[in-house]
Amino acid sequence: MQANDLLMEDDRYKWYLLQYLELNKTAYSSVEQIGDLLEISRYKVEKYIQELQIELKEVTDETLIEIQDTGKITVQRLNHAIVKKMRLLLIERSISYQIFHRYVTKETSLDKQIEELHLSRSSTYRLYKKLKEQLADEGFQLKKNQLSGSELKIRSFLFGIYYEIFNGLANPFDEEIQQQSKELFRYLIHHLNLSIPKTKEHKLIYFISIALLRMRKGHVIDEVFIEYTENDATHYLVKWLKQHYDFTAEEQQKEIAALLLFCHLSEIPLEQKLTFLDHPSNQQAAELTTTFFKYLAEHSNFGFDALRQNWSLGEGLLRINQKWLIYHLRETTFVTKIQRRYFQEINPKLDQMIQDFIEEMIPHGLFQSDQERNKLYYDYLFFLITQISVEELEKPIFICIDFSHGNSYNDYIRTMLRSLQSMNISYEEKLTNRTQIYLSDFLIDTLPCQQMIWKRPPTPEDWAEFGHLLLTVKGNAYG
Repeated sequence: MQANDLLMEDDRYKWYLLQYLELNKTAYSSVEQIGDLLEISRYKVEKYIQELQIELKEVTDETLIEIQDTGKITVQRLNHAIVKKMRLLLIERSISYQIFHRYVTKETSLDKQIEELHLSRSSTYRLYKKLKEQLADEGFQLKKNQLSGSELKIRSFLFGIYYEIFNGLANPFDEEIQQQSKELFRYLIHHLNLSIPKTKEHKLIYFISIALLRMRKGHVIDEVFIEYTENDATHYLVKWLKQHYDFTAEEQQKEIAALLLFCHLSEIPLEQKLTFLDHPSNQQAAELTTTFFKYLAEHSNFGFDALRQNWSLGEGLLRINQKWLIYHLRETTFVTKIQRRYFQEINPKLDQMIQDFIEEMIPHGLFQSDQERNKLYYDYLFFLITQISVEELEKPIFICIDFSHGNSYNDYIRTMLRSLQSMNISYEEKLTNRTQIYLSDFLIDTLPCQQMIWKRPPTPEDWAEFGHLLLTVKGNAYG
């Protein structure tokens, strides 16, 4: 279940349409094209665009979407921020979301919801049945107006849904929850003298808010992954929990451990000594880290022992594995094929290794969804790019720079190419049997390598062609 599943059907199509127009605002788009893409009629495309043009005014007065007589769609001043705000507007007015939100925050009975939302019983039951099916797919049930299942998984699921929908734009929780979550957050920040970016602030506040919502209804954490040393911060948290909830000492410890674990895996530096317990997820995370080191050693020039002794590399990969095996969070960043293709072209060897490794893990059922595996891929990719130099992992591309203007001009071109360090380029002053690209203003009829002829000075088109050639040569090396 994703955030978009809470949209009403017409609004879901509007959201897809708006997202497509924003992604392709500089390209040609037509009513027929979008109708084919979304598998809806021309009439519906035109209807949705007309309605969107009116509804967008609740977000901005600047954006304009028009349909020309030819069927061409023109878009003005539409950006990703506006698209995100529009989705929030569409979700908040969705009856499906309102039913879901009432169950989560107040555990309101269906009969009471029908009364509060002024809905017909038949339409409400239809939406309720669909919601139950969606939750069942996640391993949860609605029993006696309560969301039941693994408490840790429920909280992770709710955190992912609410964070994706509201994402700094608004806060969906009541004033008491907001006040309490900010109180706890401010204490941690002040007592531990933390300075963290806004994204982590919002994530921590959302995590605390979800925990408080569940605790308020008597739902407590049912799994423990760590032990922690007591200090002033944990003593404060115990005192705070005693004031607000009738929990046992063991339940208090579980709640505090859950908060500290989230901070650790979110790289919020609490300076708190944590000991990971012998839990299956912790064991799997450690085994995965070792397995990846073996895989990396087999497919590169790295030695297995050297990789295991690299503390920052091992800790980083272990943290990534623990995060996904414990929380199974859902996020929608970096999901299009175009985005994936970019990284495949720039880092083909690393891309291939990570994809192959994750594919090998699928039969073990460790990462539960395509969305989860997609985010895991990027976590691995971005982390490894910062830890492993491209020279250590990939073969260099050998380029001979040989312009007729002389050495100074060749040096100038080489300096201009420094922005391409991530491509692992090795420059040669003369042609050799290793040369893969000959870059010059001098055309030679027959060469045993790719040839790129530039004007003096090179034009933007020359640079674009050269970039494409680099990607082609690099891709062929790992294709």
